Amino acid sequence: MSAWLPYIGAPLDHGPYATFLAAFAISPGIPAVLALVLERRVMKGRREFVAFFYGDPLLALAAAIGVALSGSSPPSSVTGLVTGPVPWVVMSGWLLFGFWQWKAELREGMYTPAQAWAPTKIWHQTVVYPVLGYLVTAPVVAGMATPKGVGGTSAKVLAIGCVLIWVLANIHDRRHPKLGHPPYDWRRLRPAPQPWPLSSTTLRADHRVSELKAG
Repeated sequence: MSAWLPYIGAPLDHGPYATFLAAFAISPGIPAVLALVLERRVMKGRREFVAFFYGDPLLALAAAIGVALSGSSPPSSVTGLVTGPVPWVVMSGWLLFGFWQWKAELREGMYTPAQAWAPTKIWHQTVVYPVLGYLVTAPVVAGMATPKGVGGTSAKVLAIGCVLIWVLANIHDRRHPKLGHPPYDWRRLRPAPQPWPLSSTTLRADHRVSELKAG
């Protein structure tokens, strides 16, 4: 029986490569597919938040390192933190945070309602927070609790560094908004026609970037 959470933790049973691919698929992999198929766009770094476009792959790397350090099961010292009811509580907390953030960003004018209901935004708020949260947190915590071993210290430093870069990228993104999610029309299953009204912080930021590029 798996030592991790059922279903969600399944990739962790199959080693670091499977863990990396699963975490990368959650973000940015599936969002890139949603953007291409439903939002009719190719994701580009200049229009995406740094923490998402560059930071989430680093989280996938941190998760893979954690599994490489801990093996197929977490050390007994942290079993209660990465299995059983605790992770479900934490994941539920992340999901509730996603809903709270969704509402807060609308209230603050960061996104318009049409942006807030874009396919990539829905995925981010309802799946990335709880699922990627576990796929990264559980193996990283397990890896940090594993005895050092050969090369263990360097691996732990690298994993922590990946997470810290992601944190710093989030701080940067708060000060440098990007488009993130285009206004979406679910009736036509395509983005709202351009030009988009500059009625949100992210749309205005994207407009400025487009003007600079054109200039």
